[in-house]
Amino acid sequence: MKNKSYKILVAILVVLFSTTNLAYSAPAVTTSIKSGIVRLSLAMLGVVAFSVIISIGLSLYNRFFVPSDIKNYKLSKNSLRSPSDKDEAIIMYLAKNKLK
Repeated sequence: MKNKSYKILVAILVVLFSTTNLAYSAPAVTTSIKSGIVRLSLAMLGVVAFSVIISIGLSLYNRFFVPSDIKNYKLSKNSLRSPSDKDEAIIMYLAKNKLK
């Protein structure tokens, strides 16, 4: 049993060390990795920049173009309560949307 597990361990180590040495010996791999890292970092910077632009735009829109009655709207305690039956659901829908 020890001999079999030893052979399996040696086989795993041989495969591990032989593949990593071949992978790191090629000089062309570093240039492709470097260009990939540069592209990824540029894409992430673009995401961050557009996120900041969108958040600033939405805050300016909220400050200048949204009416004050919408901004100061307060929810009542029963506003998040779910209805128990169909009739109560219809009444709640009509009340929340101010339909007559």
